Amino acid sequence: MKISELTAAMVKDFTGISDEDSDDIVGTLLMPAAKAYIVGYTGLTEEQLDDHDDLAAAFCVLVNDMFTNRDYTISSHRQLSPTVKNILSMYAVNHLG
Repeated sequence: MKISELTAAMVKDFTGISDEDSDDIVGTLLMPAAKAYIVGYTGLTEEQLDDHDDLAAAFCVLVNDMFTNRDYTISSHRQLSPTVKNILSMYAVNHLG
């Protein structure tokens, strides 16, 4: 599945987000933020994201992480999920070796 094919309902189903009031947050705030994060991390264009079906899983994990960690405090120990980091690193064209 491609990132562009994912709907808010599909992402909520994948992530287990059951909050009925979260449709707007997931669809209008978190999904675009996750896509921007992946674009920024990898250096791929939005169009190129759809060339890699496994990025859809990383996208869903990012949305879930953004949803579950949406408080105002920031932990200095927060790190990117190892699974997400591995998937994104495979396509990163903008990180230094």
